Amino acid sequence: MPNRYVFIYIIIAQILFFIITLILIIWFVKNSNLKDGYSTKEILDKRLVSGEITIKEYNSLLKLTMIKEE
Repeated sequence: MPNRYVFIYIIIAQILFFIITLILIIWFVKNSNLKDGYSTKEILDKRLVSGEITIKEYNSLLKLTMIKEE
C-alpha cells in the first residue's frame, strides 16, 4: 500500500520543483534588468563628461527628456 503513495509524492515533488524553478527564473530576469538600467539624465551626464556633447546640447536634450517623461 505505501508504494501507491510514493508515485503521488514524486509527482507532487516534480510539480513543486518546476514551480520554484520558474519563480526563480522570473525573479532573476526582473532583477537583472533593474541593475543595468540607467536613467536618461545619467546617460546625458556621462556623455557630457566624456565630451560627446556640449553643454548646450546637454541642456536641450535634458529639456526634451523632461517633456517626454511628463
